[in-house]
Amino acid sequence: MPDRVFTSEQRDELRMVMLEAGFPLIKEFGVTHTSISKLTDAAGIAKGTFYHFWKNKEEYLAELIRYHRQKMIPVLISEDVLTGKRKLGREEARVFFHYLVDKEKSIYANMTLEDESKLVSMTSDFDPDEKKETSIVVKLLSMLEGVKPNVDMLLLANMTKILVITAEAKDELHERVYEKTIDTLIDSILNIIFEKGCD
Repeated sequence: MPDRVFTSEQRDELRMVMLEAGFPLIKEFGVTHTSISKLTDAAGIAKGTFYHFWKNKEEYLAELIRYHRQKMIPVLISEDVLTGKRKLGREEARVFFHYLVDKEKSIYANMTLEDESKLVSMTSDFDPDEKKETSIVVKLLSMLEGVKPNVDMLLLANMTKILVITAEAKDELHERVYEKTIDTLIDSILNIIFEKGCD
């Protein structure tokens, strides 16, 4: 049977349908148990269609993480901040970092260290990349007021990764002080970013 040929519009629509279906499945089943079959069933498409877009689940997950991150930016950061009319303060930045570890809002918080390790080994999307990560940090800092003049960009990138890794390792940590651990990490991140006395 010949491969099905999709128009550009059909390809865009199918990609969106599959990307939209991913996060609810990961929240319900976790990364390991979110199979390609579950994904294509939820998207209402044939399993073979998946392979017109991605080679494997890990490649799909890497794109899903990027897609979900972009989709959530306008939810987390208001338009007046995105357009440069206003900047976020320390407490608004705290909300942003809490989002990264919120199981209801963030894919990262629904992943495990094993999931992360598999993504790192099977895709290049998560390789440490100073240029890319510095660019992301610069963009974030441009939306904040009261930023220290010489923020260590790579330290900030590493601390943010440590925050996410902590959420992924939640089951291995002491539950009673987990939230305090997260708050302490976020305070450390905010202290890297902001001048003293900035609220």
